[in-house]
Amino acid sequence: MRRIVTLWLLGSLGLPACKDQAPSPAEICDRAWTAHEQVVTAGEHAPSCNEAGLAMQRVFAEHRQAFVEGLALERGAMPAEATAYLEAHQDRYADLETRMEALSERCAEDPGAQAVFRQMESP
Repeated sequence: MRRIVTLWLLGSLGLPACKDQAPSPAEICDRAWTAHEQVVTAGEHAPSCNEAGLAMQRVFAEHRQAFVEGLALERGAMPAEATAYLEAHQDRYADLETRMEALSERCAEDPGAQAVFRQMESP
């Protein structure tokens, strides 16, 4: 589960930038947290695990680029700025990890929900 959180936190929303330069590693991390939280929140608010899987899949599809970019950042040399940002915001991410674990356990038998968790690891 920690690997999923790390991947989530390193992605970006994939929204077009309003400026000419690429987002900084810290901006990518911050955007990624938002995207990951949206996927988890969608699952948490669904009344059943089947509906959670469907809701999570929709949100994941909307923000898939965040996961792709996060994985690319993780597989490359981790910029010091990204590492420092993640360390400075540990509590924020620990809460997200706890929520993800609870959702994964609640929907452990649902193939749709579990597929989304796998997709987040390998978009």
